[in-house]
Amino acid sequence: MTPWDTIVAPTTPYGHSGVANIRISGSDALNILSKLSGGQVFSSRCVTLSSLKDLDENFIDRCLVTLFRGPESYTGEDVVEISSHGNPAIVDAFVNAVCECGGRIAEPGEFTRRAFINGKIDLVQAEAVAAIIHSKSIESSRSQQKILGGSLSKILTSLQTSISNLLSRVEHQLDVSEEDVSISEKKTLSSLLGEDITTVKQLKGTYALGRLLNYGATAVIVGETNVGKSTLLNCLSGSDRAIVSNIPGTTRDSIEVELLLGGVPVLFIDTAGFRTTQDIIEKEGVNRTYRHIEAADLIISLTDNPGKKHFKKSDKPTINVLNKQDLRGKKTNNGRVIHISSKKGIGIGVLKNRIIKELGINNISTEMTYLSTGRQYRAIKECSAALDRANDIITPSSFDVELFSFEIRSSLDAIDAILGKTSPDDILNHVFATMCVGK
Repeated sequence: MTPWDTIVAPTTPYGHSGVANIRISGSDALNILSKLSGGQVFSSRCVTLSSLKDLDENFIDRCLVTLFRGPESYTGEDVVEISSHGNPAIVDAFVNAVCECGGRIAEPGEFTRRAFINGKIDLVQAEAVAAIIHSKSIESSRSQQKILGGSLSKILTSLQTSISNLLSRVEHQLDVSEEDVSISEKKTLSSLLGEDITTVKQLKGTYALGRLLNYGATAVIVGETNVGKSTLLNCLSGSDRAIVSNIPGTTRDSIEVELLLGGVPVLFIDTAGFRTTQDIIEKEGVNRTYRHIEAADLIISLTDNPGKKHFKKSDKPTINVLNKQDLRGKKTNNGRVIHISSKKGIGIGVLKNRIIKELGINNISTEMTYLSTGRQYRAIKECSAALDRANDIITPSSFDVELFSFEIRSSLDAIDAILGKTSPDDILNHVFATMCVGK
């Protein structure tokens, strides 16, 4: 990838549609547009109707063209947006024509990468772009829109300023005095550092909910054979996703259904029932059940008889559910077990509310700003650890100023990494490779 090339790609999904959009970005974008339009004049930030042709004067399409002169554009470069009829043949003709004029096809995420390189956005905002594209709910999209608007970047920049001021205070102390730092100054430093430590820990604590909102959770339905696990899955999904039968061991492989609960995607997995069997395939199904349990965020332990024991072989959050309530009549609810009838739909609303509570979905607010990627979380953990080490250095009897400064700088480096100021190419490549070609 050479950043000075002029690049082109469709920004809308490939296929037949009402409208397709083709984006061109780079120093030669306006010159290429001039060639395709026969020298037509375009004004920046104005939509212009134009009949575009290739270099051989072959008509391509009559379309709307919008010019954005850099740096006031998405990438910070000259950008041309062509809105054509949504026909793959027309889109291909435009892309080929731009390439014939000296452009090349963009790599995945390259438009956004150029926006990052040109200082239009930082790496946190770039990750938000990818998250918005892949969001599975409007709640997740709204959360990431806040981050794209700079909410997380502002928190990190403010934190960085506060820590930098602390470092400047210590280094100034070294410059103006050869004496040891006074006890009162140590107390002041400790107090200021404590405020930053609190801010970092609060930010670190947002990751669990941020991850839940953007990536969802997994709930595994477990229990003995024939207790109604498949019926429960069908009831939750509102469709016949799993085969239901009175024959024990009908479900041998796992069946998955993803549902939105409180704006969070929850993957429900119907698993093979527990029982002693000589059937090799059914045994493998049970083995897979245990693997799903290990990876799950929540276990729904299902029985159909008050005398049967619930699954207890995991420390994961577990909801105990008693099925087939319609066959028993009056329920004897002890508060620890949810009574339902998967067949009749009784108690399903109560179960969903309990799932929302157990997963912490009810604690999510789209007004909050969350860490949402593992990269961000790992870096803020490094920042937190460095500040904790710096805090341990400040004692009434001793204070190694050089070591203290080193740890403070380490915390600042971690914040720089989150914002993308010091991120190595392999991390940048990974972030932008997750995006589509047109973004």
